[in-house]
Amino acid sequence: MVKVHSYETFATQDGPGIRLVFFLQGCQFRCQYCQNPDTLPLNAGTEMSADEILEIANKEKEYFWETGGITFSGGEPLLQAKNLKEVIKKLKENNFHTCIDTNGWIRNEDVKECLELVDHVLPDIKQMNPVKHKNLTGNDNQLSLSFVKTLDEMRKDYRIRYVVVPGITDQEEDIQKLGEFLQALPNFQRIELLPYHNLWVSKRKKLGIPYPLEGTHASTASELENVKKILEKYVGEKVMIRG
Repeated sequence: MVKVHSYETFATQDGPGIRLVFFLQGCQFRCQYCQNPDTLPLNAGTEMSADEILEIANKEKEYFWETGGITFSGGEPLLQAKNLKEVIKKLKENNFHTCIDTNGWIRNEDVKECLELVDHVLPDIKQMNPVKHKNLTGNDNQLSLSFVKTLDEMRKDYRIRYVVVPGITDQEEDIQKLGEFLQALPNFQRIELLPYHNLWVSKRKKLGIPYPLEGTHASTASELENVKKILEKYVGEKVMIRG
């Protein structure tokens, strides 16, 4: 059983092709711009078995075509790695493409098994500067960066995601450090730049969760392009802006 907050069909921003996305409960990060604050508590959500998830996947599979599949997001799905690996096994036995969206902070044998089973990984890099990362998420960034290196060493199919927050994650020196980090990964495939937006401010207020980025404007096209241009100096055309 895994604890599920909700799921979304016809998703196009959460891995290759058209995806069925399950948002799992629980996260050890407290990102200032978190868009799913209601997924943070681990002791919430609805318990779902591998068979129940497979049943939903079977109903949606005709829409996946050749490149789509199932993505586990959150929250942080690897908090539930012990049970998640059994779900992934079931999906793989039924020929579904699987993907995990993760901050990469958790490392144990169950996580290792999940990574060996899953087809695609979307590791999030929040900030290269360790002090800024701690302020932004409540945790250091060393485990997350080490996680990306592990994926690269495994020759795993992965794409890094990076949220461009004006004045917080788009400063030139930090983007240059990110570029140097990516350049040193022998099997690096792509980084996707995601625009920061504040559409979830009202959700946080309803939940009584403070919003420290109040007043921060949504990323503009020019701000995203500026980050893209800096990274292209290090990794060429392996930079993509997502909507």
